[in-house]
Amino acid sequence: MKFLLLLVLTTLTMPVFSGVYKWTDAQGRTHYSDAPPPTAKTTQLKLQSYSGPVQVGQATGADSGVTLYTTEWCGVCKRAKAFMKANNVPFSEWDVEKSDFGAAKFRQMGGRGVPLITVGSQKMMGFDPNRFMQLWQASQGTP
Repeated sequence: MKFLLLLVLTTLTMPVFSGVYKWTDAQGRTHYSDAPPPTAKTTQLKLQSYSGPVQVGQATGADSGVTLYTTEWCGVCKRAKAFMKANNVPFSEWDVEKSDFGAAKFRQMGGRGVPLITVGSQKMMGFDPNRFMQLWQASQGTP
């Protein structure tokens, strides 16, 4: 029984990898998809959804305010954005698969999975509404 429980918990905390491919067409446009095109040279991107406990630390090179580093397919990212909209938290967003600048900033801050959220000089890997509100309120000077 303990072995089964350990197996289930281990499986639930494993990172989820997505098969995302990036390629450039004949007109020079960059495309992203879950399947490579049959004729183009592609690069497979190895991004994952952050599935561990929320981690908070210093964000080197973070912008002021709240910034979300996301992907289109990330359910936790969608939940974080919905929470911020519902609570009137202003934020900017970078899709790390669609923006070279966003991908570079994500890597600069040690991003390994999405969402990565910065609140001023603090970063949160993953999303926890209560912990996020603590960071945001502290950045606003409110208790």
